[in-house]
Amino acid sequence: FVPAAIYYIGGAMELKLNITNPDVIKEAIGITGTSLLPLLDELTGIKGLPGAYDLVVLAGQMAYAEAYKYVYYVSMAFGGVSIIAAFFLGDISKYMDDHVAVVMH
Repeated sequence: FVPAAIYYIGGAMELKLNITNPDVIKEAIGITGTSLLPLLDELTGIKGLPGAYDLVVLAGQMAYAEAYKYVYYVSMAFGGVSIIAAFFLGDISKYMDDHVAVVMH
């Protein structure tokens, strides 16, 4: 997430909002990464600037989408393999005998 956040959030803050202080940019990335978005309104350069909060939040959403797309691709691959494996599953009706491993009273 961090490289994508530096690219999207840092880029939006520097190019669109003219915020060049690296400490403020790091803090915005940290706040976005921990989902403490209401704290963004208190940052220097964002506070009181119309549209700045929405721009940084949108940049954070883009960073998350970019960072986690490979996780979704891999989960789709495992899901596809699981579906194909299910087609080759034999008859399990002999195991469906109403047996309960642990009885709770």
